[in-house]
Amino acid sequence: MGRPLRQFYKGGLWHILNRGVAKTDIFRCKDDYNFQLYKLKESLIKYPVGIHAFNLLPNHIHYLMEQTTDNISPSKFIASVHTSLGSFINRKHSRVGHLFQDRCKVKNIEGDEHLLAISVYINLNKVLEELQGVDSSVVSKSKLEGLLRKAESDPWSSYPVFLGLRQDGIAQPDFILSILSDNIKKARKEYKKFAEKILVSGYFLKTRDLTFE
Repeated sequence: MGRPLRQFYKGGLWHILNRGVAKTDIFRCKDDYNFQLYKLKESLIKYPVGIHAFNLLPNHIHYLMEQTTDNISPSKFIASVHTSLGSFINRKHSRVGHLFQDRCKVKNIEGDEHLLAISVYINLNKVLEELQGVDSSVVSKSKLEGLLRKAESDPWSSYPVFLGLRQDGIAQPDFILSILSDNIKKARKEYKKFAEKILVSGYFLKTRDLTFE
């Protein structure tokens, strides 16, 4: 029996995740990350979708995407980008076979509160991974602040774009930011506060008994 077809539609929003085969690294060096950013920008011309947020981690990739036309779904965009990335990585690192573990995991997003939370989950996924790997069950305020400062200069995440610290020609955060305020400067400040609040609340750390002091 074949796998069920995914139902994409214009105006729909999705959290899309893909992992390296056997959870191995996708990106091995800066050139690999830079190629992916280049390919994302190039493919947006041929396959116009909305990328509201993204994060490139060593062994997996997150996107928050919107279908903006009737005929071009996020799956077409991802297939094009990831096929090119796989060919590039295989040539560069003298490897063979599939780069990704399976087809992407896709979850539909509905509701402003859910959209905001998922955008934080994607933008700060590296922070969440580091918090999940801490030795202590108590995370200090200084530790969290350090991780958030690091995220503000992350070249492979859209978090700095949300805060107005960088423009990359890929992420389009204004729609999500407008949920917080029509004033873009205020919205950026509110988003930063919201991101820290949701991390401290433990909303995304239910698998570990972590507290903050």
